[in-house]
Amino acid sequence: MGVFFLWVIVLLAQKPMLSSSNDMSMEKALAASLANADTGSHSAVKLLYNVFVELTKYECQRYQSNGNQDVCSAWTAVNLIEALELQKINCDDEPKNKICKKARLLLGGNLKHDQVVEGLFALGKNVPSQDFPALNAIRDGVIKYVCEKEPGECKKLR
Repeated sequence: MGVFFLWVIVLLAQKPMLSSSNDMSMEKALAASLANADTGSHSAVKLLYNVFVELTKYECQRYQSNGNQDVCSAWTAVNLIEALELQKINCDDEPKNKICKKARLLLGGNLKHDQVVEGLFALGKNVPSQDFPALNAIRDGVIKYVCEKEPGECKKLR
């Protein structure tokens, strides 16, 4: 289990600096490391994840009202990557899974799991980079709150 959102965003923020031949292998490596990460408190990770799910809803409403579906799709893609990894879902093994269905609908097509992950990472690159400082501040605020409530878990979340 892991605190995925920031890790995904950090990778996506660095994408312009990566060579295209390394993009997918780095994404697969990140996805594998997220699936195996141990960050401690399940409730703390779930809280952080849920905060970003709500941020996605907010951003989708905001951008869609301006006619910009692309940014909403990017936010949704990042959350879907995290949901797949948090729940250790493989869309090849669980094709009827709700998250897999949503990801395939977003990407279009009956895709293999690796194609789903690659497509979500590619789509997630459209999260506006100017949002990253505010996202980090929100993440830090949630972690500070959790650290006050569960001091033993604090190091694992940072």
